[in-house]
Amino acid sequence: MFKIINSKKVFKSISLFITGAVIVSILVYACSAFAESRKGIKLPIIMYHSILKDESKLGEYVLSPLELESDMLYLKEHGYTPIMCQDLISYVYSDKELPEKPVILSFDDGCYNNMYYVLPLLSKYNMKAVFAVVGTFCDKAEAENDPNPNYSYMSWQDCKDAYTSGKVEIACHSDNLHTLGERKGAKRKYNESYDEYRSVFMSDTLSFIDKIKSKSEIIPNTYVYPYGAISDDSMQLVKACGFKVSFSVEEKLNYITKDEECLYRLNRYNRESGVSTEDFMKKALDE
Repeated sequence: MFKIINSKKVFKSISLFITGAVIVSILVYACSAFAESRKGIKLPIIMYHSILKDESKLGEYVLSPLELESDMLYLKEHGYTPIMCQDLISYVYSDKELPEKPVILSFDDGCYNNMYYVLPLLSKYNMKAVFAVVGTFCDKAEAENDPNPNYSYMSWQDCKDAYTSGKVEIACHSDNLHTLGERKGAKRKYNESYDEYRSVFMSDTLSFIDKIKSKSEIIPNTYVYPYGAISDDSMQLVKACGFKVSFSVEEKLNYITKDEECLYRLNRYNRESGVSTEDFMKKALDE
């Protein structure tokens, strides 16, 4: 004989099971969100370099304008707001709010094509970015007066124009330490005394600050380590020069808290060509 099933009891059991599952899911999500909030505000930083149309030059550090625009569209469609380093400083030091999903777009080396391709796109999509320039590169661009997106660097006037646009923040990428040789970037050399290293670092950095103040009327708040080469000693020297933010190149997320130390050695994801926007952003934004 078949047993008659009480449909009301079955429906009630199923309802209780579903309700329980939903509650568990909500609790898991809430606990995860709470744990992440205790770490701080999640901040992905994307590291770009040169932007060129010539497909033969695209690669690890050269992206096409179309790829860059695709990235910007993705960020806008997914609710991200590109911010400047000053926004981080204001959040940490002055309790000003950050947008719900902040992100930083950083462009290293001060290539002139950043002015030619990037700045118009920032205006088009109402976004902001950080351009990290090298002092001696700006000197050379000013002396040659040959602005060409294929090979030139930004001049000091370009820095000023980008800054006054309201779309760009200018960061220090050293004055003349963007080199590879006996010394890698701004890193302390092997067997170099601290006093020797301090003299080199301070002289180079203060030279950059003097130039950009006098030639572009800008006071930079961010130091971007050339090649991401960092020495423990350089961290204190960066602070001594008045910088409140510094960028490294380690590829992982940042979590911003009210502790000013969290603004130093911020991590960045390098954006190379040939990777779809969707695949790159899933990694960089941890979506």
